[in-house]
Amino acid sequence: MIEVLYRYRVHPAQARAFEHAYGSTGPWAMLFRGKPGFRRTRLFRHKTEPGVYICIDAWDSKADYDAFRVAHAHAYGQLDRDLHLLYLEELLLGYYEGEEEYRAALDASS
Repeated sequence: MIEVLYRYRVHPAQARAFEHAYGSTGPWAMLFRGKPGFRRTRLFRHKTEPGVYICIDAWDSKADYDAFRVAHAHAYGQLDRDLHLLYLEELLLGYYEGEEEYRAALDASS
């Protein structure tokens, strides 16, 4: 599994619209939903830095993410252009691999 992490800096006046657009029910998540390998989008607001967010898109593999980007390049590019005014700065933090996510919690009674 990989997670694609982006960091955003958002103007306070755009925060609500940004949270909708980049959250789990916004247009980005809708574009990704149902595509092979897509798991979910999560958006986190920084606790002490107003207007700073981390967006995490989880995919089964980097290959699935790359295939999506190729197959849907036009729609991805259009949405990116349409929503660009919602943020002041966007930074791709990278692609992070890890073990299978959210394994069952250890049974405390064992």
